[in-house]
Amino acid sequence: MRVIFLAPFLFLSTAAFAAPQKRGENGDFDVNRKTSPPARAAQNHGHAAQTSGAEESNADYFWRRADHAFERGDYKRAIGLHKAIVALNPADVESFGVAAWLMWSLGNGDTARAHLLRGLMANSDNPEMWNEAGQHADLQKRFADARDSYLTALDLTPKTDDTQLLRRRLAHAAQKSGDLDLSLETWRGLVRDFPNDAVSKNNLARVEKLL
Repeated sequence: MRVIFLAPFLFLSTAAFAAPQKRGENGDFDVNRKTSPPARAAQNHGHAAQTSGAEESNADYFWRRADHAFERGDYKRAIGLHKAIVALNPADVESFGVAAWLMWSLGNGDTARAHLLRGLMANSDNPEMWNEAGQHADLQKRFADARDSYLTALDLTPKTDDTQLLRRRLAHAAQKSGDLDLSLETWRGLVRDFPNDAVSKNNLARVEKLL
């Protein structure tokens, strides 16, 4: 198993942060999320309060309040609620990712990285936590860190799981970090495993021209 050390996340830079792009290269939407992480979490998270007759847990209550705070544009309150969520349940990797995105949105990139580091330390064997870290590194244009995080996520993901999206992110991050060999290898693997996927074929041809 490839081991990626947590040390890169301890170094907090003061680089400027650009806004996330809505569309990836060649029409590929997988590099940056289609929706903001808080909106995606609100869509995907199953709050007990939304289930008739279900008793709402403290974590579900905080999730519901965090969703409401986000909808009102009260990012600071949403961040505080997400901190409460991971204090109750350190395994809630999506909450770590949402809070980090909100911190970054407020211009606190260093704080976001430190928060993700806490998430990685609490969930070092969870591929989803490494995937969250990789996407956030992409957001901050730290492409070498993103590549390493995606590699770790891929190593930790069960072989029977669908890794197509994760591998696409890895291929893009590898290219942007200057690791064209890894990018090429990853796109070739995707084309082999998904021969009808036009996006992977287009990206493979594009990277081949760069070599």
